[in-house]
Amino acid sequence: MSRTILFLSAETFRAHIIGRSGESVVREFGNDADGRGQFSIMLERHRHPLLMLVDVIEEDFQLETVPHLFGSNRRALIERKFEQYYRTTPFRQATLIKRQSDGRRDDEYVFSALTNPQRISPWLEILHSRHVPLAGIYSVPNISGALLKGIKTEHVLLLTWEKHAGLRQTYFHEQRLHFSRLISLNGEGNLIDAISNETPRTRQYLKSLSLPPAGETLDVYILCHPDDAVPLQSKLENERDLIYHYLDLNEIARRHKFKHVFVDSDSTPLLLEQLARKTPRAHYGNAEHTHFYLLWQMRRVLYMLAGGVALAGMLWSALAFWQGEHYARDAEPIMQQTQSLRAQTQSIQRQFSNGSVPAADMKAAVLLARALNLYSHPPREILYELSAVLEDFPRISVGRLAWRASAADAPPSPYPAQVITLDGAVSGFGASHRSSLEYLEHFQQALVQHGYSVSATALPLDITSKGSISGLGNSEAAQGQFTLKIIWRHPS
Repeated sequence: MSRTILFLSAETFRAHIIGRSGESVVREFGNDADGRGQFSIMLERHRHPLLMLVDVIEEDFQLETVPHLFGSNRRALIERKFEQYYRTTPFRQATLIKRQSDGRRDDEYVFSALTNPQRISPWLEILHSRHVPLAGIYSVPNISGALLKGIKTEHVLLLTWEKHAGLRQTYFHEQRLHFSRLISLNGEGNLIDAISNETPRTRQYLKSLSLPPAGETLDVYILCHPDDAVPLQSKLENERDLIYHYLDLNEIARRHKFKHVFVDSDSTPLLLEQLARKTPRAHYGNAEHTHFYLLWQMRRVLYMLAGGVALAGMLWSALAFWQGEHYARDAEPIMQQTQSLRAQTQSIQRQFSNGSVPAADMKAAVLLARALNLYSHPPREILYELSAVLEDFPRISVGRLAWRASAADAPPSPYPAQVITLDGAVSGFGASHRSSLEYLEHFQQALVQHGYSVSATALPLDITSKGSISGLGNSEAAQGQFTLKIIWRHPS
């Protein structure tokens, strides 16, 4: 996308349209009603952000040391300085140079402003009326510091010539802007004389500000065409604390990968290309000047968010479609099985419809079967708890197990009880009769806890008052044999 930079000098106002390949189309507008009308027509279909570069004499710089503050206190202090130095112009900015390393560690600021707002405001009003986004208002001193990349000199005076503005002299300390002045020229032939005449004056002004400090060297870098470097070298002599350096414009352009070929010392194309490629954050525009640029940025962010949401929706839809296809493949055998079961069900239903048994008889048969189930229970249900108890008493061995239904033993249950006859033996009975009888007693209690009613029909040894001790020597007692009557009742 091409970039459009508006270049305002003391005499001219130009629009430079820089394409992707570096070529530039220039349109010049006169500082009158006709020129402003032509500029307004040019902006009718222009909706991309613009940059404005200003190179005028009415740019002032003030060095100031202020207390180190934060937040709203710092903003209030800067606003007071603006009112002190530049009350009549809205085009102003404050640049922090550094924080002092000793004493109170105050901040060193450069306060600068464009002191002739009437030169800029008419063009800004046209931009505002056309709702054209203006990204910022920059001056040549603000962007020329990037041309010193790679130069490690502490004190630098950079000289550039803009054909439609004049000779610009800008002082940098440790690559930070401190001061700049513009000298108007009447023609190209005066460039060499202007440099040789104005550089000593600028040096004297800097000395009045103790810049650079006594004993330190001021390096003067002149950005020019090689054809102008030769006569300059013959007129400018180095001194102990003043050294001249000559920077070839074409070499600087190659170093910054600019494709423009310079035929004279006019550095305007280089400055415009530098601004188009790398825009500084600080500029002279305020929120009112950049209002439509902020709206343009917000609209761009919304477009990006909308695009992101649309892309996420497409990805989600694709994933849902893929999952749906996967689920459909998985459901196909289930659907086939469902259809098969439905067909079998319909076949069975058709057989039911051909049967001769009335529905009332079928209902009576089902109810009767349910009632009979209450009178006849499967062995597993009857013997399950008994098996669980036997696992806890490993000394009990089962010889014979039988069960039968008994209505006499049913109460309090309304359904017949199951009478279980258990013939078994207690191992190790001959070694300890008492402990074996206690073991058998615990076995009976465990059965009772599991819901059975238990009574002993025969024990290995009858120790009751009704029993006889004549059985101590027989073989059955020695083997610990016993018989239990176990009654299981319906849980209802």
